[in-house]
Amino acid sequence: MDFDTHKKTEGLGSISKAYHKHKMGLMLHAILMVTQEGLPLGLSSLKCWSRVSREEPPQEKQRRLYQSTMKEKESIKWIETLYETAALIPKDTCLITLGDREADIFELFRVASSLKTFFIIRNRKDRKFIDEKGKKTTVQTALSKTPILKTIALTLPKNQQRVARTAYVDIRSISGWLPIRNNLVYGPTNKDASRHIHEKVHVSAISVKEQPPPEGVAPVEWVLLTNLTATDAFEAEEKVNWYRLRWKIEEFFNTLKSGCCVEQCRLNTATKLTKMITLKSIIAFKLMYIPK
Repeated sequence: MDFDTHKKTEGLGSISKAYHKHKMGLMLHAILMVTQEGLPLGLSSLKCWSRVSREEPPQEKQRRLYQSTMKEKESIKWIETLYETAALIPKDTCLITLGDREADIFELFRVASSLKTFFIIRNRKDRKFIDEKGKKTTVQTALSKTPILKTIALTLPKNQQRVARTAYVDIRSISGWLPIRNNLVYGPTNKDASRHIHEKVHVSAISVKEQPPPEGVAPVEWVLLTNLTATDAFEAEEKVNWYRLRWKIEEFFNTLKSGCCVEQCRLNTATKLTKMITLKSIIAFKLMYIPK
């Protein structure tokens, strides 16, 4: 939430940094529940906080994050909200976490599988991968050697980076295991543990690649990781269509900012703003529900 022009508001933190200057505001992590058909059901979790401003070179930041435990990282929000959401739903309900590249976290995969819930997450970087025959490779390498299952038309909604358009994408899929680095579970100080892999999560990796894109337009290139089955064209296309429901959270934030004008709120402390954001988040969900 951008409150950078609210110079007298107390308790704000850094939401981004450009040209050696921090933009001030509040971080907001919202979990929106939707049905398979895209009907919004409500917010299962809402976390709002002020991020500490740090002045550190990129290498130092990377070293600090590597040496931090999961509980010390901001990405713990994904784990906490998964536990909160899983506790709310009936036991006979299938819970699937949809997330962009920010949610590509080993611990999230491990926890989701241990809770007997599911995930479809966009891959952030090429990961180590063990195929069904036990061969060690990487996700991207394994996918590049698999045949195209199907070519589908993918409708892309308008956002800040693109106009609305239809992309024709090739779908590939492969199943195997993602090895879980032990230092993420037990901490990096245990040198013996960090050299060994004690856990792995079975996943299907789905490649969604546009060929060729329109001239001057960035192509659609996704790799989705899921613990749902995607062994044939029907299952793989189904998971791609489910992942597209993730765009509902972008619709929610657009409604919250443009429809509810939450960033125009002039309350003078972060605590008061947090309460207002919570209230307007409920209103934003209700506004999303009305057209349905």
